[in-house]
Amino acid sequence: MELQEAFELSGVILGLLGGGATIVFGFSSWLGRIWANQLMARDTAKYAEELASLRNSLTQETERYKIKLKKSEFIFQKEFEAASEFVAMLREISPSHSRPLMDFDGACDDIAQDFHKIEVALGIFLSRNGAVLQRDAKEAIYLCIAIAGETKFEITSPDVPRVANQAAGELYNKLQEVEQYLLNQVHSQASI
Repeated sequence: MELQEAFELSGVILGLLGGGATIVFGFSSWLGRIWANQLMARDTAKYAEELASLRNSLTQETERYKIKLKKSEFIFQKEFEAASEFVAMLREISPSHSRPLMDFDGACDDIAQDFHKIEVALGIFLSRNGAVLQRDAKEAIYLCIAIAGETKFEITSPDVPRVANQAAGELYNKLQEVEQYLLNQVHSQASI
């Protein structure tokens, strides 16, 4: 019987130890779930906060981009209007073929006769559109205003002196450069 009692005692001891292990295992499993849930909740809150911050940054960046795009569209519109106005003004300044066998010298004589009118028209154009013109175009227009303004005093009779004729040719060529500057400015933005 001793053997049987030993088996029973060992069974009871193993049962007690097994039950304790089950309790310890159950307790650690429960505690692990609580910790895991807390860690998940903390990580979820952290990631939700990061996601909200990213959404906020993206919204702000989108708004900045929209504002930048509207400004760009506005400036492009003003540049287009300036280029269109200049092209029309250059067509008005350009002399028409008013006499048979009229050559470039004859055209320059007609331009020279209009130096005052050209000086005023360029000044008005610059005052309206100077804010959207690139520096090269503005400098060329200022040069044209100076040419017309200084040389207009050379015209004292219907006959145009050679110096005024040459100045008119220079002025006309410079105005064509300005036209090209302005058209390039518009076309470069239109192709983006």
